[in-house]
This record gives sequence, structure tokens and C-alpha cells, in this order.
Amino acid sequence: MRFKINLFKTGSRNFLPINYQYELSSVVYKIIHQADSDFAKFLHGQGYLIGGKGFKFFTFSHLKFDRFQVYPNEQRIEHHGDYAYFYISFLIDKAAEEFIKGLFIKQAFGLGDKISQVDYEVSSIEACAPPVFKEKMIYRCLSPFLLKEKRADGGENYLHPEHADYLRLLINNLSSKAQALALAVDTMPLPEELPDASIQVLSKVYKKGVRIKQHTPQATQLIGYMYEFELSAPVELHEIGYHAGFGHLGSQGFGCVEVRGGGI
Repeated sequence: MRFKINLFKTGSRNFLPINYQYELSSVVYKIIHQADSDFAKFLHGQGYLIGGKGFKFFTFSHLKFDRFQVYPNEQRIEHHGDYAYFYISFLIDKAAEEFIKGLFIKQAFGLGDKISQVDYEVSSIEACAPPVFKEKMIYRCLSPFLLKEKRADGGENYLHPEHADYLRLLINNLSSKAQALALAVDTMPLPEELPDASIQVLSKVYKKGVRIKQHTPQATQLIGYMYEFELSAPVELHEIGYHAGFGHLGSQGFGCVEVRGGGI
């Protein structure tokens, strides 16, 4: 399910970091952690597990502000206005709609890092109608699309959408999530060739670097890409990508998309 989270600025502080995704993810985890339910403990813990790898099946978009200004040199956003919103998606049944609404409504939090924060309260939350999923869909990124692969030296490569292995890694990632959910898809590793899947870039590709755990020894630079694309794949994989995020690190605010021309 997808929800629109509407925020009201409650304090006098106006500045937050440009790289706020990690902090917003932490806010989501804290809100989930406060809930007294098996689902909250499950989602906050290992999530869905397959092959020793845990999948935490939610993703969220960038924040949208009513009035703001970006200061690139200072790496800050000044929120001049009073309102902001973002979308968050969970790969859960519609039966959990009221539970999710109850989790977030009236929650108050400070969003930012050690240098600056902005205080918000969740003023309202709206459930969004899901799109009609087909084997061929056109999407627009609402947050960076990140796909990574391990290098022999232990580091990681962040793949550009035109990389030769991009489609294979994307479908393998979605299929692993599908296996973890026990969906009716092939549970064997996918072959190198994917005749039933294709991806086509439909717009200019914008590189987006996101720094997480800023001002700590664990600070890391991640790289994703913002663009529009057409994906042909089994319907189940479209649904997983839309609700849990396409690619890696959905729960850190990567891979959130909207259907182009078809609303959120």
C-alpha cells in the first residue's frame, strides 16, 4: 500500500540537510518501533528473509516542500513554508491500512543531522489507490534508483541504467524479494539472459549522490539515478518494485517510483 504523509512545520527551525534520506528512514523506523504489534517488530527486525538476506519491504519518496531554497555550498535546504509531504509504500495487504494510519498520525519529530533540524508533525495521512499493474509499465523516479554489485576487492559498484548488467541485477533483486514473499514466481536463480524482461530509459538520466550517516566515522556516499523508464516484466515483479522499491536500499529511500501519466 502507498500513503501520502502530510507534514506541518511546528517549530522555528528552518534548515535541514540536503542529504536527509537516512534521517527520514530513521524517523520511519522509530515510528514503527513504537507500535505494539508483531508486524512492527517484524518489519523493524530482519524483515523478510531468504538466503540469509533480509528484505525490509518499504520505500519512500523525496520530500516535497511548499516553499524552500537550496544552498548547495552549505549542503542545506531552507524550508520557508509550513507544509511538506512525502509518499511511503509498504508491501502489505490493504487490511493493514488503518494500522499504518494509526502509526503515523500526529507523530512529531525533528528531521536533520547534528548541524540543523526542522520540527514536523504528521498532520494527515492519505491512502493512495494502487495503479493497475501490467507486464509493461512506464515509471518516473520519486527517489534515486540504486543498483549495486560487489567488486573483487570488497567494494561496491553503483550501476548506471545503461550498464550491461543493469537489467539482470534488477530482475534478480526483484525475484529475490518475490521468493521471500513466496509469490508464484520461479524460485530458481534467473539465467544470464532474460528474454521475458526488458528496460528502456525514456528520459535524461540524472546522477544523484546521497551521503548517509553524515558527520560520523561511518559516513558513506551512495549513488543512484533519477530518470523515467519503461519496464517489461512479470506483473508480480512490477507490484513488488512499486511497493517495496526498485533496486537496492528501498527502506533507505531509494527506488520509489510513480506511474507516468497514471498518478501515484
